[in-house]
Amino acid sequence: MLNLDIKNLKFAFLGAGIIAGVFIERLLKSGGVKPEQIFATDIRKDRLEELNHQFGIQVSPDNRDGAGFAGVLFLAIPPNAVKSVLSEVRSALRSDALVVSLAAAVPTSLMEGVLENPNPVLRVIPNTPSLIGRGMNPHCLGRHVKREDLPFIASLLALFGETIRIDESLMNVATALTAVGPTYIFPVIRALTEEAVRMGLSEQDAQFAAAQTVSGAAQLVLETGKDPEVLKAMISTQTLNEAEAHALFSAAFQTACDKISSAEKKLAAAG
Repeated sequence: MLNLDIKNLKFAFLGAGIIAGVFIERLLKSGGVKPEQIFATDIRKDRLEELNHQFGIQVSPDNRDGAGFAGVLFLAIPPNAVKSVLSEVRSALRSDALVVSLAAAVPTSLMEGVLENPNPVLRVIPNTPSLIGRGMNPHCLGRHVKREDLPFIASLLALFGETIRIDESLMNVATALTAVGPTYIFPVIRALTEEAVRMGLSEQDAQFAAAQTVSGAAQLVLETGKDPEVLKAMISTQTLNEAEAHALFSAAFQTACDKISSAEKKLAAAG
């Protein structure tokens, strides 16, 4: 059974890129976790120095140092590095440590096959709004996760926002929806901002108004549970070419799905 007290746990991040930085900052700000409870490893010395200076966490270029430290081990590395890194650290990893993979397209079965011990494996699809606790981070469970581990997993993921547990076969679809999702929305906010500025609003006011409009529309869907088509009818003026917008977002979503599925097939073929 996993230790249920997040405030007393030690966390390590193998890989110290953007998403690792997002999760580290959130743990420190909202999880009651102290800098000395977090360890990060990376091949980039300058990135480790940056994180150490910014957050005061422990750092090392050696992945084994992080694995030996952690009660919760985050894999924040490229998908094609997961197998080799787990092989590197498995003898140093604590037998009771939770392995949390943030790597796209890497199935839990592959990770479990590399590990020497039956460590519980949690596969999470992270996204950048997790930085402010507003993420949408779908997850699936490895076969060694026990029922009594679920409350801890829920409390851990809640630090970063919302989550849904899905079948692993749907993780690529969820990745295209949520991890890539902000890239569908940010250009909308930017376009609305630029047009409002062109017509006289200050950039600060325009961006605030555009972002809040997107946020409010999303919250309206969540809180009412109504179909967006029904909610759209509440507004009399409608100028968007919906067929073009639908085709644009559908194509972007499908392209993301195709890229993620292709990466998974390449990883599987590489053994």
